[in-house]
Amino acid sequence: MIIGKVGLKSNAGEGKIKPMVISLLGPSGAKCQVADFSLLVDPPAKKKGSLVLQTETKIDEIGFAEEGRIWGAGEYEVAGVKVRGVDVGSDKKILRTAYAVYFDNIRLGFLNSLSASLSQGVLDKLGEIDVLFINPELSSLSTKELAALIKKVEPSIIIPMTDKGAKVLLEELGQKATKEEKLTLRAKELSGEEGIKVVWLKSE
Repeated sequence: MIIGKVGLKSNAGEGKIKPMVISLLGPSGAKCQVADFSLLVDPPAKKKGSLVLQTETKIDEIGFAEEGRIWGAGEYEVAGVKVRGVDVGSDKKILRTAYAVYFDNIRLGFLNSLSASLSQGVLDKLGEIDVLFINPELSSLSTKELAALIKKVEPSIIIPMTDKGAKVLLEELGQKATKEEKLTLRAKELSGEEGIKVVWLKSE
């Protein structure tokens, strides 16, 4: 399904190719910006973007569709940004969704809220992921189970959504990192040859 915002562009126009700038928002949100297009995932209420994804939504709060806002399973496209939502343990009260996003030749994955490990079927639907956003604090999985899941996904970069989550994954994966304000990234830098790298970002 193609929805609104068709006038916005990331690197679709002519000129110098601009990098993706990734930062964290609020307690568990993320922002991925290329040129004038901003993708926000689980942002604080007052934050606005070109496209907003919600990984967890209360069923009784779901109303009519809003332009540029996505929740739930399905395939969507906004201004050339392709989104696939996959159900990951919804129940009668809460809709839980994982997302795979193809944005300027970078494949982003968002697993903010996990009530159980992902089946191979779900992993197949999400496909290959370059940059995986994950929130250990909102997950019901143990640290070792999360590490095993990450190794199945095989992203080039992992971005934990909280400081505590970053410390836990760095320790579990035997890595060290210093906190950064943002990550600036181009698709050509994602060769995957250096293995999985944890990037620790400061929340705005």
